[in-house]
Amino acid sequence: MKKKDAYVHGMDWTKNAGNYELLNYRKYQYDLIGKHIGDNILEVGSGEKGFTKEIALRKKNIKRLISIEPSQTLFHLHKNKHRFPKYVSFHMKDMFDLTPKTFGTFDTVLFIHVLEHIKNDKKAVEKAYDLLKPGGFILIEVPALPFLFSHHDKLLGHYRRYTKKYMLSIIDKKKFSVVDVWYQDFFGVLGSLLFFKWKKIKLNSESGVNLVNNQGKVYDKCVVPFQTFIEKYIRPPIGLSLTAIIKKV
Repeated sequence: MKKKDAYVHGMDWTKNAGNYELLNYRKYQYDLIGKHIGDNILEVGSGEKGFTKEIALRKKNIKRLISIEPSQTLFHLHKNKHRFPKYVSFHMKDMFDLTPKTFGTFDTVLFIHVLEHIKNDKKAVEKAYDLLKPGGFILIEVPALPFLFSHHDKLLGHYRRYTKKYMLSIIDKKKFSVVDVWYQDFFGVLGSLLFFKWKKIKLNSESGVNLVNNQGKVYDKCVVPFQTFIEKYIRPPIGLSLTAIIKKV
């Protein structure tokens, strides 16, 4: 009998969405944190490898990028997606099983839409501390605003959505200095309210696939570039996501 994948929840919904990629959104995500990414990187949660690909395309002089994915389903579903340089390697591992002896230590640990999937998110940040070199960065992006929590979050196995206050509460100030914390993607809030809170669309359904392949592509092509330009000058007071940059002291 096949062992149940305790990690996947509904995150394999993309298998029904065809060649689903939000290319401008990935660029947008990278631009938020790119200047803090070092050359010795641990990515927690490979997922569908879209952000891994963005790093490999845009970050120069990387020594190694170790990307781990604990879900057997996702690891194999996206195993052959994209081609990567030799310095990128993928491993089916849970971060809580890692020690500095596993892969050594890193100057950057990435949690890009990962912490919300972990019940004890503070413990995950503490674990990352053990895997970081002194002065290394943890770069975090998570879904924001608890009032947006919906069946969409439940489907994906989210334990929570974040506020700045909550994010700061899980960071040990004796171990880390907080470089920056901010909201982004204001227009995404409107979309989430409309499609997930009001219309209650499920991504793992025909209407969800249509949403991604129609409105999702319009959002990526038209809204994201405009939003990227605006947020260079103005940070919104709320946003669909929250980014935190913290540094090991």
